[in-house]
Amino acid sequence: MNKIINRIFSFFVLAIIIVACDTEIENIPLQEPVVRDAQYYENLRAYKKSKHQLAFGWFGGWKATGTSPVKYLRNLPDSVDVVSIWGTWHSLTPAQIEDLKYVQEVHGTKVTFTIFSHNMANFPGNFENIAENIPAAAKAVADSVFKYGYDGVDFDHECSGSDLFNKAVNMTTLLREMRANLGEDKLICVDGFIEKITEEGWQYADYAVAQAYGTSRPSSLQSRFNTVSKYIAPERFIATENFESYWSTGGVNYADPELGTIPSLIGMARWQPEDIAEGQHKGGVGSYHMEYEYNHTDVEYKYLREAIQIMNPAKK
Repeated sequence: MNKIINRIFSFFVLAIIIVACDTEIENIPLQEPVVRDAQYYENLRAYKKSKHQLAFGWFGGWKATGTSPVKYLRNLPDSVDVVSIWGTWHSLTPAQIEDLKYVQEVHGTKVTFTIFSHNMANFPGNFENIAENIPAAAKAVADSVFKYGYDGVDFDHECSGSDLFNKAVNMTTLLREMRANLGEDKLICVDGFIEKITEEGWQYADYAVAQAYGTSRPSSLQSRFNTVSKYIAPERFIATENFESYWSTGGVNYADPELGTIPSLIGMARWQPEDIAEGQHKGGVGSYHMEYEYNHTDVEYKYLREAIQIMNPAKK
């Protein structure tokens, strides 16, 4: 990370201050190099609490040990808002617990974990996959959130056929029970088949995370948003690209109406839903296997950083 700190944070990382005379939060210009002192992190945490478009990502291979910086949450770009652990999220080591607390308390980052929702055998407790077990399974998930100190849960909802949670009533029950157990302060995200979530279900879940993988045009993003727009505001819709496949190029070729062909993650960052009210915006953008972007030889996480800068420009 040291090779990029002095070169890029003045361009990509957002900094803010709380104006002494009121509560307004403003972007401020950065000087080079960035000094990561107590004031910097106070500003960063305040920025995370402000109204803005979010940077989201699924993070795999989390170890928080060894010499490779990519194994640590703390080496993600400072302005990432929400991370969902992909892979083993339980049985955390002391090093992982310390890394988790650091990004939460110092960076103000929210960290969830991802569970496949098609079968409760994937849930803590390995429940038999019958509807009667939904309340107990939801409590087990919530207990794990609190046990490890996570900020919530992300359900990868890719159910089909005879899967228990392919029935809307069962998924609605799961989300209702999750909210009852977690309270109002924890995050519930749903990704995958977000169009299958009911109006009531969206009363309990916070964000619809669209797996908009390989999206090549704004109309495709709009179509995905249209599947949930009756139930949620634009600020709760997050579009994501597959960086397990496309990290090196920032996505696929995307036809931007103003810039022409650009990387799809950058297109997602520039896109806004049609016919939204003044002052509204989409929820944000993100990437699957965000950690792959550490492999860029010029700027680590460069496309994610550029997307953040587009959505929430810092003053030069």
